[in-house]
Amino acid sequence: MAWLSDIWRRLRFLLRRERFDRELEEELRFHLDMQDEENRANGMDADEARYAGKRQFGNETLLKERSREMWGWAWLETIGQDLKFAIRTLQKNPGFTATAVLTLALGIGANTAMFGVIHAVLLRPLPYPEPGELVRVAQKITNADVSIPEYEFWKEHSTAFSSAAGYRGGGERRLVLGTGQEWIRAMTVTTDFLRTLGINPALGRELNTEETHAGGPQAIILTDGLWRRNFGADPHVLGRAVTLNDASFTVVGVLPHGFWFPQSADALVPLRPTGGLADLGMNTQVIARLKAGLSLRQAEAEMATVTESFRSALAGHVARDYRGLMMFPFHDWLVGDVRLNLLLLFGATALLLLIACSNLASLLLTRLAGRGREVALRLALGCSRRRLLRQFLVENLLLAGMGMLAGLLGAHGLLGGLVSLIPFDLPASAPIRVDMTVMAFALAVALCTGFVFTLVPSFTAARLNLNEALKAAGRSAGTGAAGRRTRSFLVVSEVALSAGLLIAAGLLIQTLYRMHQERLGFTTQGLVTFETPLTADRHRNPAALSTFVSSILERLRALPGVRSVAAINLLPLTGWSNLPTQREGHPEQSVGGMEIRLVSPAYFEVMGIPMRRGRFSTGSDTGASPPVAVVNETLARRWWPQGDALGDRIIIGRFQGQDFPEIKDSPREVVGIAADTKTSTLKDPPRPTVYIPAAQASDGIAQGTHNMAWIVSTEGAAGIADGLRRAIAEIDSSQRVLQLRTMDEIVASTTATSRFDASLFGIFAGLALVLAAIGVYGLLSFSVAQRRQEIGIRMALGASRADVSKLVLRQGIALTIIGLGLGLAGALFLGRWLSSLLYGVRPSDPFSFVAVSLLLLSIGLIASYIPARRATKVDPMEALRYE
Repeated sequence: MAWLSDIWRRLRFLLRRERFDRELEEELRFHLDMQDEENRANGMDADEARYAGKRQFGNETLLKERSREMWGWAWLETIGQDLKFAIRTLQKNPGFTATAVLTLALGIGANTAMFGVIHAVLLRPLPYPEPGELVRVAQKITNADVSIPEYEFWKEHSTAFSSAAGYRGGGERRLVLGTGQEWIRAMTVTTDFLRTLGINPALGRELNTEETHAGGPQAIILTDGLWRRNFGADPHVLGRAVTLNDASFTVVGVLPHGFWFPQSADALVPLRPTGGLADLGMNTQVIARLKAGLSLRQAEAEMATVTESFRSALAGHVARDYRGLMMFPFHDWLVGDVRLNLLLLFGATALLLLIACSNLASLLLTRLAGRGREVALRLALGCSRRRLLRQFLVENLLLAGMGMLAGLLGAHGLLGGLVSLIPFDLPASAPIRVDMTVMAFALAVALCTGFVFTLVPSFTAARLNLNEALKAAGRSAGTGAAGRRTRSFLVVSEVALSAGLLIAAGLLIQTLYRMHQERLGFTTQGLVTFETPLTADRHRNPAALSTFVSSILERLRALPGVRSVAAINLLPLTGWSNLPTQREGHPEQSVGGMEIRLVSPAYFEVMGIPMRRGRFSTGSDTGASPPVAVVNETLARRWWPQGDALGDRIIIGRFQGQDFPEIKDSPREVVGIAADTKTSTLKDPPRPTVYIPAAQASDGIAQGTHNMAWIVSTEGAAGIADGLRRAIAEIDSSQRVLQLRTMDEIVASTTATSRFDASLFGIFAGLALVLAAIGVYGLLSFSVAQRRQEIGIRMALGASRADVSKLVLRQGIALTIIGLGLGLAGALFLGRWLSSLLYGVRPSDPFSFVAVSLLLLSIGLIASYIPARRATKVDPMEALRYE
């Protein structure tokens, strides 16, 4: 424990410094007085005794310094002196200080904000016990969800997991409490869902096996927020009956406060296999927990065995190309879609910081050149290079600290805006903010930059020739060839990094342009859309659905400013709605997931979708008339490449000769072929699609329809929202109006991620370009100032102004070309990281490379022109007289 007492003694010294100094002064005076008395006793007079005592005692100041060194931590005094000197130096150069701090604040602030997002999304562990044991189970190759038969067979035969559970989104449900009601989001889950996550309910229990079987009792688990908001945090809520979509559910549990799951929900209800079509679809997400001590590789080995068993047990129901299931860490799956975007953006901010640091290092070298005589004098007077290095370090760390504080303030304001602008979902289990970890990152960046800034001028100062520097006296002091080479290297680095960012921005901008050039197949002008959820008890049977659609269409057409109205179960570019479909009599011509659209008669007219052949569905196509359908061009080319689709028939609910009774749809005559439209995304080609009249929906199709979307063609979208909501409320006061937006906004949402990436990279590239231009300009301006005498001599010996101008321009263009070449090479090497974000453009796109090259050369030429012009105005006589 001796080290603790030593630390305590040193801390007491720092906190009570004045008292120790006073006691040291008194002790020295006591020793002098004792020596004085002894000298007097030996017969000396008073003055001689005092003088002899001081001579015998030694240098009083030196003794004080040695005593203080024995107290420890004397280096803190030296650092304090260096800090005071650094503050005075920076105060004398407010322009330099402000430029340096703002440059650092820009780089550190942007990196801190991006790290805040990355830490919350990619680095922070999931809020579950032993989150590393959680895995996602999905289809091999496609990474799609699993079917219920797969899940049940795998769960029964696998021994590598302590627990497993399936879950699906349950959509919007109407919760009725007394006379009030609220629409909530429900998630359907199997038993062991909470056990797999390692979460215990705050009240009650999780769903049991009986409740997750068809025909079992209906149960519900409330989230903490729903429990407090609608039930007043009643501790006796267990066993209480609540109504969801006119069905009674019993509350069996309440989730703990702070419970988080990627799929947000207000309540958990049972996921019940029915043995029907819904169970055969790949629509169930599965999460499992590995047994303690079991590795993922061991579990995958067992999975291969289970796959073969499943293939043998269900040979008649498994496709020949079935590959089985795979697993990977649950956290990796959550961040899989956003990881690359975030890392690329973080890389862009890191490049911006490097460019800013290069610019600032060049500025520091220029400043060191101006302090060359001061440095030389200090070294000549006995200051060690180590002492000088410490002085530089304190100054640069002070600058970095000020930049860090400014950057943290900027990051705090920037982070909220950045998160709100990010168009893709961030699977963050806690709020994204500047916390202690993010602040520690900012501190680490500031310290690293401070140390790097110290190394650059220190290496230059270490090679400083004292004789030459002292001889410079009143002339321009420089840092020699080493300093010039270092500054040139920094400028080349800035140009190279700027080139990389500019090419990335150019490729992303081209991607955005190509996406906007894609042909939609429908019009967007003047269209306002919204959705209404359908409840199974009120709207999801053929007659009720037809009546509901007709009443809404009639009421919306009566609104002022409305030209026409149409309905569809799923709008273009908003998702998938598919069912197995087969051409009648041709089992080989089947689509397991055909896009099925329920539409009103005016849909094609309102959307501006042309009919290639045949006719649209009309109001005469009712439930009493023969079933009809319209197919798109993609399906017509696939199933009738040489023949005519009109008059042929298709069957929804049949696949390769196998019927799915729960759909119960009759064969439909193809009466029209509609033009292709974008189905799910702008990047994907149109999918095979079948349009059927909403009035002819079968029982199975009606039951599978959860939402209806409404498309309103208006004379002006402004102010129509309130009228639409009132119209829906007049028909059904409990009906919700969701996703009210224009068709242009829907199209724009599909390019939101590309637009965000292009915008952010564009901003970073613009800043990098400005910094690179400043770097070239600063280097050449300093070079002209340093070479003033040389330029004067050249002009005195007959060099023309054009020759001098070429001399400076050649230097600037040479540095720009070298940096550009390195940047282009780096962009070619790193382009593969961008390939997954690009569309319609290659990572090595020659247009982007040529455009960036011309832009950078132009900026380099402009940045070089001003110093070159200044050099031509040097008066030889004044330059020589000055030197």
